[in-house]
Amino acid sequence: MPRLKLNRFRKLYKSLKTPWKPLNWLILGYLIGIENRYIEIVSKQTVDTAIEDYLDEMEDKMYEEDSIFNAQVEETEDGGWTIGYYPEKKDG
Repeated sequence: MPRLKLNRFRKLYKSLKTPWKPLNWLILGYLIGIENRYIEIVSKQTVDTAIEDYLDEMEDKMYEEDSIFNAQVEETEDGGWTIGYYPEKKDG
């Protein structure tokens, strides 16, 4: 038997319930479909927000002067270039 997962949708189903069972099954079917889509949207939004916050935090750290992500460009013996991110070792 299909069930609603969220209390918000269970309460909505109870408020829409009628004495006629075929109509109740139709309402339940629509609510299950809408609930699944709602869960997907909220989950995606939460993950996207967390990723955005993380990237903002990492971007700030990448451009700090004492960052471990300082880019170094070096010319190779064959006339090419290499780009790397190497932490500067500070001997104190």
